[in-house]
Amino acid sequence: MRAPNLLQLVEGASVLAFVTVAGSAVFVPQNVITPLDPVALSSGPADERWMGIFMQDQHVGYEVTREAPTADGGRVFQDEATFSIQAMGNLQRVTAAGSAVTGKDGALQTFDFMLTSPLPLYAKGVVQGRTLHATFDNAGSTETVDFPLAEAPVLSTTLPAQMKGRAIHPGDSFSLPYFDPLTRSNGRVELVVESPELLPTGETAWWLRSTFNGVETRQLISKAGEVLREEGGLGLRKERMTREAAMKLDSGAPPDLIDLTNIPVAHIANAERSHFMTVTPGGVKASQFVSDPPLQTVDGDVIRISVPLLAELPKLPTKAQNALEEADTEPAMSIPSANPEMIARAVGILNGEADRVTAARKINDFVNKYVQKIPTIGIPNGLEVLHTAQGDCNEHTALYVSLARAAGIPARISAGLVYAPAIGDAFYYHAWPEVRIGPIGPDGAAGWVPVDPTFGQFPADATHLKIVNGDLDKQVEIMGMIGKVKLTVNDSR
Repeated sequence: MRAPNLLQLVEGASVLAFVTVAGSAVFVPQNVITPLDPVALSSGPADERWMGIFMQDQHVGYEVTREAPTADGGRVFQDEATFSIQAMGNLQRVTAAGSAVTGKDGALQTFDFMLTSPLPLYAKGVVQGRTLHATFDNAGSTETVDFPLAEAPVLSTTLPAQMKGRAIHPGDSFSLPYFDPLTRSNGRVELVVESPELLPTGETAWWLRSTFNGVETRQLISKAGEVLREEGGLGLRKERMTREAAMKLDSGAPPDLIDLTNIPVAHIANAERSHFMTVTPGGVKASQFVSDPPLQTVDGDVIRISVPLLAELPKLPTKAQNALEEADTEPAMSIPSANPEMIARAVGILNGEADRVTAARKINDFVNKYVQKIPTIGIPNGLEVLHTAQGDCNEHTALYVSLARAAGIPARISAGLVYAPAIGDAFYYHAWPEVRIGPIGPDGAAGWVPVDPTFGQFPADATHLKIVNGDLDKQVEIMGMIGKVKLTVNDSR
């Protein structure tokens, strides 16, 4: 059944909203604000602070933060959030936790992070000079990455402390180096001071708008650097509460994220057989979608997708033929293509197949039949999917790209939107693979063609509207568009 799931995008719209400063997918103002509980504020700065987590006014989880001095005059910060997520009727409980140690000067020294879900993620790092040495363990696959730094970054747990002692006024702006271990994003967070708010205690707090990778959140921060309220998109927010109130959750299931994020359009006839589509986006600029001719071209306000027919695909050797193609056969964050078990499975699936199109189609058929279609909240990893044989679009994609690269076939992850009439006349957030099996370009490499093992499509239909190419560190760019995008389909055939 054609039923795409948000996967990392669901993950991002939820986990990032509550765990990192990047917040949820996109800021949506809250018209009705629950007054802050005076009891929760009465203790002032404390070693332990509790927040209730809400989605569309439903209490779905809680967060606790702790802060304490270290022996050398620095600070240690701890954060743990537990909440429920529902996607296509699948309810899962997620816990994200992390800690960070800063020096006497407030600069980050070390951190660790953990996301527990069906596919857990662990990360830790240390700042040494102008380098952040980080290690990531995703479903048992460990990778070490060095991030160059101009200066020590802040994390979501240490950001509020940066406001302590600052004399701030509406309109003030700040730019700080920022690192997000969940998405491996290393950049800058832009902060703007908005209006003040008078607290029940008589103190003044300030609304602070933060933007990272195009994602916006608002935080109400006290003069002591404590977060009292946080607002994100899709009705996601956190409220400072007492421990008892924060842990008293509502009994019903949270709103379904699929329902909150779809993009309604007029019915598209024969969409699953389409190979050409033009669409005009609204709410965001067309330039926010990737332009990758001839497969997808952005021309002014119009996006054109043109997918070759199966009969038009050229005969090519299975394995990459030049350095450009070989670059797309390397292992990556969620793609353990060099793992011996992955290589052995790829060899078994292809059984000596020498034609790239046929080989790519064999992998598509295998993944479509092998992976049970179950919505999953977690960070995908191809080897873990090979072991569990279940997941949604991102698990299908991670396994496909892992197998293809293990066989020497250049492949990559794409993410964006897809039309899904089996659910409704709307576009939904989705991920799928692309393979170099199209016409040969002037660079000597085969062109990219979308395939979709989740839906069993080869090639995929033209309603696969791509926003980004790449792993989770690239897909975070999509989160700033969720809740904003509107689409008008001009032509589909």
